[in-house]
Amino acid sequence: VRGDEWLPSTPKHVYLYDVFGWQSPKFAHLPNILNRDKKKLSKRQGDVAAEDFRKKGYLPEGLINYLALVGWSPEDNQEIFKMEELIEEFSLDRVSKSGGIFDIDKLNWVNAHYIKKCSPKELADIAKPYLVKVGYMTDKEVEEKESWIVDMLSILQERLSYMGEIKEKASIFFQTKIVPENPDAEKALQLEHLPLLLELIFKKVSAAERVDEIVAKKMLSEIQKETGYKGKNLYMPIRAALTGAVHGPDLPLMFKVLGRQNILSRIEYVKDNFTK
Repeated sequence: VRGDEWLPSTPKHVYLYDVFGWQSPKFAHLPNILNRDKKKLSKRQGDVAAEDFRKKGYLPEGLINYLALVGWSPEDNQEIFKMEELIEEFSLDRVSKSGGIFDIDKLNWVNAHYIKKCSPKELADIAKPYLVKVGYMTDKEVEEKESWIVDMLSILQERLSYMGEIKEKASIFFQTKIVPENPDAEKALQLEHLPLLLELIFKKVSAAERVDEIVAKKMLSEIQKETGYKGKNLYMPIRAALTGAVHGPDLPLMFKVLGRQNILSRIEYVKDNFTK
């Protein structure tokens, strides 16, 4: 099975088998994979080798599943396949006569599906080399802090298309600088009652024996009773101060993953840079 550019020379190859007295294989010639310009996929347009995608953190299952769909379609338009299902369903007679377009967005969608299916331990094992590669953690730290990595990835798992994105997606857990991600976050950081909320969080986090989800829920409940602020008026400014966003994962889980020192450092940063 090979690209259709080999078709003109196939008679020569068949003849070579004949003159050597060998049994000639059956040949199938398929259209080439094309880029979005409908030209043959080549290195000049970006990554083309399996190793390129492996380095970026695409899972084998995701890449194989996607490549099977480039120029081939199953009878029922199914898109996510286990390997056994692909072996059962794939047939050359359903391969398109024209070249399939390599769509990186579709690859990301398929690969994200497999990332979401990973267990916390599996995803942590996959993520460790990338956390080291981008300089967020050392080899020793990724082994000593595995449970923390699992908690962090439980927040990121729904947001990752491939593991190379971890540099951007996980940056919030490894820096103290808060950058509002949109105008809504900027507004939340300018609310008049934000300094009061930050002061209370700072005191409670500093005094707590530990910072986990249970403790965080209790803190937020106490702050609600003490200030009268609740719902969006309570959670959105706190989230913006700790992450730069007004929407995201469960706030108590963010408290646990960020940890005491990160929370206190971010509050100090926001107080110095956003509050009057």
